[in-house]
Amino acid sequence: MSKSKRVRIKETMRPWKKLQSTNVLRDRWFNVTADRCELPNGVTLDPYYVVHEADWVHVFAMDASGRLLVVRQYRYAAATTTLELPGGVIDDGEDPLTAARRELLEETGYSSTEWEFVGSMFANPARQTNRLHLFLARNIAATGKQSLDASEEIECSLLPLEAVQAEMEGGEFSQALHVASYYRCLRLVSHPASNQPLVQAP
Repeated sequence: MSKSKRVRIKETMRPWKKLQSTNVLRDRWFNVTADRCELPNGVTLDPYYVVHEADWVHVFAMDASGRLLVVRQYRYAAATTTLELPGGVIDDGEDPLTAARRELLEETGYSSTEWEFVGSMFANPARQTNRLHLFLARNIAATGKQSLDASEEIECSLLPLEAVQAEMEGGEFSQALHVASYYRCLRLVSHPASNQPLVQAP
């Protein structure tokens, strides 16, 4: 699709009007509002629930041999164990790169001095306000120990990319945002000539 066509499509989309917003749930994890919205065609939606959350980070972390660092943990809501990329919530006042470096070290004990910002994505723009920020970390090394929250139990593995994709086919690497992050980074590591490191960590 050409840039001119993308611009025309964007210009035809009119935003909804927020007429009223009421907090229905607030805790340390997220805030839920029940909004009264007016659509461009005049239709009113009431209530329309919106989940306000902090932004997240994912880290596509590779060692010198080209293996990918993945984490395995139990996910209560789905009552299943999943294989994922390291990552987590960005703390208040924290920038995305700092959060990515912290989450990688806390969840796995690994760190890197070679970081590249890959991009940002909305988690679920229909209901959630937050974004996911994706980083590629190269030549990772085990430099510390896991420092997990009381609710976390995380196992770490270094897997060849072929094995990770097999886990996707088998249904264990099945969290949609992690799959999206994986394929965005796969393009970069599969075509190294196109890589432009945007972040060089000290």
